[in-house]
Amino acid sequence: MNIFGNFYNQAYSFKRSRREQQVTQSEDWSAAALSGSEQAGKLEQPLQSSRVRVFLAASFMVSVILLGQLFYLQITKGQQNLVLANGNRIRQTTIHAPRGAIYDRNKQVLARNLASFDLVVNPSQLPREKSKRTEVYALVADLTKQSADEVRKKAEQSGKNFPQNVLITANLDRDTALNIEEKTRQITGFSIDINPAREYLDGSAYSHFLGYTGRISAEEWRDNPTYQPTDYIGKTGLEQAYESDLKGQDGKQQLEVDVQGRPIRELASTPAKSGNSLVLAVDNGLEQKMFQELKAGVERAGAKRGTAIAMDPNTGQVLGAVNWPSYDNNLFAKGISNTEYQKLLNDPGNPLFNKAVGGRYPIGSTIKPFISLAALEEQVITASTTIEDKGKIEVKNKYNPSVVYTFSGWESRGLGVVNVLRAIEQSSDVFYYIVGGGFENFRGLGVDRLLSWYKKFGFGAKTGIDLKNESPGYLPNPSDKKAQTGEAWYVGDTYNISIGQGNLQATPLQLVTATAAVANGGTLYKPRLAKEVVNNKGEIVREIKPEVALTNFLNPANVALVQQGMKQVVLQGTACCRMKAEVPVAVAGKTGTAETSSAGLDGKNARTKPHAWFTAYAPADKPQIAMVVLVENSGEGAEFAAPITREILKWYFGGRP
Repeated sequence: MNIFGNFYNQAYSFKRSRREQQVTQSEDWSAAALSGSEQAGKLEQPLQSSRVRVFLAASFMVSVILLGQLFYLQITKGQQNLVLANGNRIRQTTIHAPRGAIYDRNKQVLARNLASFDLVVNPSQLPREKSKRTEVYALVADLTKQSADEVRKKAEQSGKNFPQNVLITANLDRDTALNIEEKTRQITGFSIDINPAREYLDGSAYSHFLGYTGRISAEEWRDNPTYQPTDYIGKTGLEQAYESDLKGQDGKQQLEVDVQGRPIRELASTPAKSGNSLVLAVDNGLEQKMFQELKAGVERAGAKRGTAIAMDPNTGQVLGAVNWPSYDNNLFAKGISNTEYQKLLNDPGNPLFNKAVGGRYPIGSTIKPFISLAALEEQVITASTTIEDKGKIEVKNKYNPSVVYTFSGWESRGLGVVNVLRAIEQSSDVFYYIVGGGFENFRGLGVDRLLSWYKKFGFGAKTGIDLKNESPGYLPNPSDKKAQTGEAWYVGDTYNISIGQGNLQATPLQLVTATAAVANGGTLYKPRLAKEVVNNKGEIVREIKPEVALTNFLNPANVALVQQGMKQVVLQGTACCRMKAEVPVAVAGKTGTAETSSAGLDGKNARTKPHAWFTAYAPADKPQIAMVVLVENSGEGAEFAAPITREILKWYFGGRP
């Protein structure tokens, strides 16, 4: 207000003086007309007035320019100049909050922090003079073994007035960081930033589920404005899913510095608040055993890939989950090289892919306990219903009876007369063809009821596990087939999905979740890897309680019948008999051998070895663990997946230290 007031006062005073001068001049000229002698005496006055006017005009212009510049500096640019002045006098630094640790259910550390020494620059604090900046860049280049031009480009990429730290060199060794720290007075604007970087105690067994942290990207920073551009953030797995719990709150420190950037005194300080820690439901001992046995089983089968997942059927908590091959997530946490990354990408075993959660596979005969329950619940069959398995069924084309379609069982000679118990025990394909799709005078479930029950068991939809990038699997249906191929749905399509074949695809996670629902008597849980969130004192901040997806949808008598059939699989059926002899508790299970095909060079599908599956729970009468094992493109489930399960359960119930 003072600037505007002075301006208006000066302008008013100047105008008033001009008016008074004009009145005086008018009176003088009138008098001169009456007196010629007086007029001659005043001839010099107009010349003097002209010089005064020029002087006053020049003064006015100078005053206007000075006032305008003063207005520009104090009002228009005032805030910016204040920021720049404070930027030269005050240094604000971030005190990074320690990230919360990750533990197994017994509080064994799985992920912890290591100090990462980074060289950063605050562009707004760089020297204003180009020559001085050039000197600083040259010194930094010498300290970090890179070119001065590289340093300049990194330092100025966000603009010279950018108020946040910009990363110049990451993961410096301690000696280099100390050497740079000693020279920070000579490299104005640059400093050593200490960030909490992750170390994973067993990077391979847990990599797909723990995930990893990495430097925040430009896109992630836009979505997380409270982060610093040099911060670490959860990229995948539980590190990503529980980022808000693990991150913590950074602290701030304000220092007053002299003209050379040397600290004078601390002006203000806000301490960092460490992140909360995550306690998993996972049992580290079980995880290591599963990883060891899966790796050995895949290699023994001459296969390339496999996965295994175990769950507590009474809570939905995941007790162990592994993939083979895997990768070391420490590579990503510390900054993976392009060579190492390309090697992982080009590995035919696809080690970066989480097969247990994201893989979609035909699951073969492991579907049969669920179709059994569907048929019992819909009263399509009872405990006494029998069907003769002759090894195949033949279906005539209703438009051209001379065309006959044959649907074969795994045993070409047939299994004889079977009821639901023996159908599960011996894995009768013919029984489930007829129960699912009907045949002659037997009316089966039909596609609509079949798909409805598959959905109740969680197939065709995400389970809701506390991870991102979960696959929903796929349930084929008539409308999709029509839209994709232009063809109608045939009874043969229903036959295929009745034995877990055709285009029906599920994830290993979906299968173990459904198996757990059979084991516990009819409650489908949403699976959870995490058990609780705790603070740095070990106090529970949040308990991650079991969450039910569906319950009370099965008749207990029907469940008991199917459970008995799964016990007989191990006692005298397709998974007999070493598991019965070697595991110290009774096991219930179901084998699966799923036919697969892959596209060849000619674009046509070629038959490959089937996927080997085994799904199980134990003890059979009071389940504590449900498990699924898959060995891709290996052969029979009884030969390649069941032995892996056997060794894990043998250790779990009798051999663990």
